[in-house]
Amino acid sequence: MATYRHDWDIGPVSPTVTALLAMSILQARPNSIFPFTVSGRGGASSILLGTTYDLIDTMGPFDNMGTGSDPVTVTAVAPLAFTFTTLAGHHRGAGQTISFECYEKAGVVELAQYGTYVSTWSHPFTSAFNLGANAGASGAWALQAHNLRLALDIATIPVRFTVW
Repeated sequence: MATYRHDWDIGPVSPTVTALLAMSILQARPNSIFPFTVSGRGGASSILLGTTYDLIDTMGPFDNMGTGSDPVTVTAVAPLAFTFTTLAGHHRGAGQTISFECYEKAGVVELAQYGTYVSTWSHPFTSAFNLGANAGASGAWALQAHNLRLALDIATIPVRFTVW
């Protein structure tokens, strides 16, 4: 099992830009922030503990490579974070976590996306596949950070991030 983490500067802390506000927007309006569709089963339109969602078109123009949606369940929710756990049928395999957290560091609101993954593809080039998949995920997470900046009306901030 491997892990990944991306941290993005969202913008300077101010009365209208806080980690708490950023996460409340992300949890309340996931479809305006995520770069793919977050479709709650039973009609949920916000992030709710215990709810299952179908993540649609997570592979962008490749339409999930014909594999259908990527199902997840919300297994943790807090004022500054939440976690998806992948279900059978997700391209990362079942039982992996994808967490989202907003925090403040040195006067800046940050967005972190981190999780676990295992390759469900058995091939000599599995490591290369995982590197490519993580590079693609980095682009999706960059777009999510950009969309959060737009929602906070601070989209002109230069993109800076850390991957580890």
